Amino acid sequence: MKFLPVVLLAVPLAAQLNYEHMADRIVKSLALSKGERVIIRYDDGYFAQMTPLLEKRIIAAGAIVAARLPYLEPFKSDGGRLAEALKNADVYLWMPVRERVRVVTIPEQVMLAGWLDQGGSHREIHFHWSQGSVLADGLITTHPEAYDLLYQNALDIDYTALRKTQDKIEAALRSDTIRIRTPAGTDLTMRVGNRPMNKQDGDGSAERMRTAKVRVDREIELPAGVMRVAPEETTVNGRMVIPEARIGSVVARGIRLEFVAGRVTKIDATENLAAVQEELKKPAAMQFREIGIGTNPKLTVIPGDKTLAYFGYGAGVLRMSLGDNEEIGGTVRGAYRRWFFFPDATITVGSTTIVRDGRLTPD
Repeated sequence: MKFLPVVLLAVPLAAQLNYEHMADRIVKSLALSKGERVIIRYDDGYFAQMTPLLEKRIIAAGAIVAARLPYLEPFKSDGGRLAEALKNADVYLWMPVRERVRVVTIPEQVMLAGWLDQGGSHREIHFHWSQGSVLADGLITTHPEAYDLLYQNALDIDYTALRKTQDKIEAALRSDTIRIRTPAGTDLTMRVGNRPMNKQDGDGSAERMRTAKVRVDREIELPAGVMRVAPEETTVNGRMVIPEARIGSVVARGIRLEFVAGRVTKIDATENLAAVQEELKKPAAMQFREIGIGTNPKLTVIPGDKTLAYFGYGAGVLRMSLGDNEEIGGTVRGAYRRWFFFPDATITVGSTTIVRDGRLTPD
C-alpha cells in the first residue's frame, strides 16, 4: 500500500479574520439612529468582503446606505461624487485601503474636514488597518500579517475600563507640569491647561458628537485607545531626541530638537543633518504640535519587531508631533504635520508617574 504525502497548506491570517464580528463592532460603535445616512468608502481589492456585511447591519439598524464609493486610483478624480454624497450624509466610513494603490486625494481630504466642521451628527469611522502599522519615525511600514489578528482582537476590550483609564490620565495631565523623558535623551516639559482632550474610547454615536469640541472628536478610531491633546504651545521647553527617522530618501539618526516656548530653536543630528534641516524648513514644522498616549491593552507589539501597532495606540506608547494643530484645538497653522513615536518614554506630572519606560503605571 502506498501512502500519499500529506501536504499542509498554510491558511493566510486574513482568511481567518471574523469579518462578521468586525462589522458588528463598527456598527455598534456608531449607535445608528433610524434614517441616518451612511457613506461607505471601500477598496475593492482589500477588505471588500466587509462592505456587504456593513450594509446589512446598517440597514438592520434602520439607517440608510447613502453611497458606496470606491477609493480612487492615484492621479484620478471622482468628478464630484463625494461632494454630492456628503450633502445629506451623517456618517463617513473609512474602510482599509492599499497604500499607493488607492488614495483619498487632497481635495477630498479638505472636503471631508469641512464636512466634519459643519457639526451636528457628522462623524467618521477610521478603520485604517494596515495603514496603522508604522515605525517609530511615524511613517508607514510593511504591515506584518500577524497584526491582522492583533488588530481584530484589539476591538474586543473592556471599553468601560478604557474610559476610566483615560479619565484618570486626563485628570493627571491637567493637574500640573508634564515632564517627558526617554533613554535616548528626550527631556521636555509642558502644560495642557484647559486644552481640549480627545479620548478615543470607541464611542462613535451621534449623542457623543453633541459634546465634540474639536475636529478629531468626530474621527472615531477603531481599534480605539489613544488620547490626544495639544499643550499650550508657549509652555513646551526642553529637547526631543529622535533616534532615527526616514527623511525623504535617507535615514537621519541622532536627531535632536531644542524647544523654547514651543518653537524649535536648534536642530542637530549625528547623520544626515542637512536632510532634517530641509524637512523642517516650513514655519509650522518648527513648532510643537501635540502629544498622544496609547491606552489599548491589546495593541502589543511583536517581540523583536520594530513595527508599532496601530499608530501607537498600545498602552503606554507616546506620540509627539510637529506642525499644524488646528484639528486638535491648538494655535499652530501651516501645511506640515509629522508624528514621532516613543515606545520607551517615562511621563510624570508633578510627582505622579503615569507612564514608566513605555508602560502605563497601575492604579
